[in-house]
Amino acid sequence: MCKTVVTYIQIILFSAIAVAQEPVTLDRAINYAMEHSPVMSVNKMKLEESSIQVEESRLQYIPDIYLSGDLRRNLIIPATPVPANVFDSSAAEGELMYLKFNTKWNSSAGINLKYDLFNPEKVNSVAQQQHQLRIQEYDTEISEADLRERVALAYADCVIAKEQMKLLKEDLAYYEELMNNANQLFMKEKIGLSEKNDAHRAYNESIAAYIEAEKITGDTKAELLYLIGMDVTTENVETLTLSEDIPALLQKMEKEVLTNNSVNVLEIMRQQEVTDLAALKVKSARLKYAPTLSLNGYYGTNYYNNELSLFNNRFWRGNSYIGLSLMMPITKSLNTSKEVSRLRLQQRMEAENLRDIRNKLEKDRLNELSLLQVRQENYKLSRENWELSHQNSKAVQLQYEKGYIKQSELLNEQQKIKQSRYSFLQAAYDLFNSLISIN
Repeated sequence: MCKTVVTYIQIILFSAIAVAQEPVTLDRAINYAMEHSPVMSVNKMKLEESSIQVEESRLQYIPDIYLSGDLRRNLIIPATPVPANVFDSSAAEGELMYLKFNTKWNSSAGINLKYDLFNPEKVNSVAQQQHQLRIQEYDTEISEADLRERVALAYADCVIAKEQMKLLKEDLAYYEELMNNANQLFMKEKIGLSEKNDAHRAYNESIAAYIEAEKITGDTKAELLYLIGMDVTTENVETLTLSEDIPALLQKMEKEVLTNNSVNVLEIMRQQEVTDLAALKVKSARLKYAPTLSLNGYYGTNYYNNELSLFNNRFWRGNSYIGLSLMMPITKSLNTSKEVSRLRLQQRMEAENLRDIRNKLEKDRLNELSLLQVRQENYKLSRENWELSHQNSKAVQLQYEKGYIKQSELLNEQQKIKQSRYSFLQAAYDLFNSLISIN
């Protein structure tokens, strides 16, 4: 039995490792983030909360019906003066007598009704909550689009870091061979100490660059895992592999749209909703000048007796009423006036914010489009230069092996190749950034 359990656990662990080692595509990373990102989970819960608030605002229009009851022990029964001749015809004119109009025990129980036939503060409450719900829907969509962009950019960072690490690993092997060759030539007194040390220095620099690239690769993987909502552990960072390289990823980004809706359009629609809500608040505030008309009702019974005997029907007396109440604001209208002025000012500010957002987003869009063209051309030229550098590298290496150039010249050429490679990777990153920003 124990052996079976151990085997089963091993199968589970092996399966988990296999899943973690399966190459991750950009689409898979984005889809995983949509399901597991804590940011998206919180936004979905906020959206659900807004939906509940809409239902809550609708429920305020139903009558308020509730049960009430109380039990009171009167320690001292108050006395009320009344004209004595009402109860005693022989009493002198103006003579008063005191009567107690209560008992030691009294209680009441009944059902109450309260319903606002017209309440200016409730008129547009549902409409306001519906605006808030739509604003939250836009917030959720904007957050989703933003997360897609961040995941795509983090994925691109991982791809570039992986490519850089691969090239630096090749550099490390190359400079190690060059250093070993320089040591042999130095032992044979064919080169000087300075040339030998230059080769050793180049090898040390390649080690330092490779170590730095390892750290960058680990950091970019950790960032990607964090964004998609996967546990950021050493095991997950080490086993995370990507299926796309730089050309494949660029081709995918140029053909596909990474977000379902443009963030720019969503931001404009959200601000339009905010502006409409501000206008509705002004309209609602103006209604507060109107009176509140309410329907009130009560159906119940009261208990009076000097002894506590609640289950004796003889001591209970019925009591019920139904009525209308009207409340006309007077001094509160002063506050309403200031509130309307403040909300009108807020409405104008939101309208100006909407105009500003439209202009800014259009300006940014035009800038991004022109920048995209520049970066596409820059990437094309940098890639061409990188390919030419590869050709130069082979030619320079052949010249060095034939003794046509010195080791110092070889190292200088290798530095040019490194710079060309860095320019290519930077151009690829810039192009990734532009493609992701333009949805």
